[in-house]
Amino acid sequence: MGFDVIIPTYKVSPEFIQTALESVQSQTLDNWRCWIVDGTPTDYESYEDFMKVVNTFTTSDKFSYLRQSGTGVSQARNEAISLGEATYIATLDGDDFWYPEHLEWMTEAIVDSESETLPTALWWAGADAHILIKSIKTDEVYTHDGVLGWFGDYAKIRPEDHHFYLRTHAVIPSNSVFLRARFEAVDGYNETLQIGEDTDLYLRMIDNPLTQGFGKTFRGYQFDAVSGYHGCGPWQTTQMGGQTSAADGRSSEEIKAEFVKQTLTSLRASITMEDQPAEVSSEYWQFLIDSINAYQNTRASAIMESAHL
Repeated sequence: MGFDVIIPTYKVSPEFIQTALESVQSQTLDNWRCWIVDGTPTDYESYEDFMKVVNTFTTSDKFSYLRQSGTGVSQARNEAISLGEATYIATLDGDDFWYPEHLEWMTEAIVDSESETLPTALWWAGADAHILIKSIKTDEVYTHDGVLGWFGDYAKIRPEDHHFYLRTHAVIPSNSVFLRARFEAVDGYNETLQIGEDTDLYLRMIDNPLTQGFGKTFRGYQFDAVSGYHGCGPWQTTQMGGQTSAADGRSSEEIKAEFVKQTLTSLRASITMEDQPAEVSSEYWQFLIDSINAYQNTRASAIMESAHL
């Protein structure tokens, strides 16, 4: 069992990439190879310092650096993944980092999921985060420490229904692993997307039982752990920051409009009582709908507020 670790970078600070790469190097398991795919303009102010950090790691054959041939995070990940050959793919953003046991725990999750009825395409754990919350009334920003991408009621969801649940419950990409064969079967990341591309990929890998049939899809496996740290700040794509080529040559209003359009796409499709399979109770199906809708409404409101619309 091995992992290709994929780190796309674009205008990532030297300090962030140092921490991210050190966290890969410090994994308790050694069955990985790391691919850093970089689209940062060479005239960017911190590019030279960024490369000095990267070069200290690429002296090892465990780390490979490549210049991105296209644009966008989806194209970057697709390009780097195509160069690897490991069975499993672990993604890490350049402003996040793993705890030393991350890949060890993902390996344990993969083994644990082998006995399940449905095949598994995606595994993940939660992420610590310093969360920023902006008041709608006062514009004041509050912070608190919390865990993202770990869901207390996920164990109550039938594997056949994981697609529906993950439409609105966002897995943190940096804390996830997916199956290469399944990734290739759905043609990888959608390169027209720079926001919400991870959720789009995960939903296609797991597949929709309403179109494929219940019992004929894949499942996602949540591991009961917090295995890394997710950076939250104004540099992020989700905050309309500059750490994405989507921001280049565009006004703030154009970026906001694209952000809302792409991120809300996965929230539009929902399920109703009319979709209830015969083998499940009405009580369970209503619980599933309520769980989806609660997150759907929360995410939609957060998206609109973060874009100040």
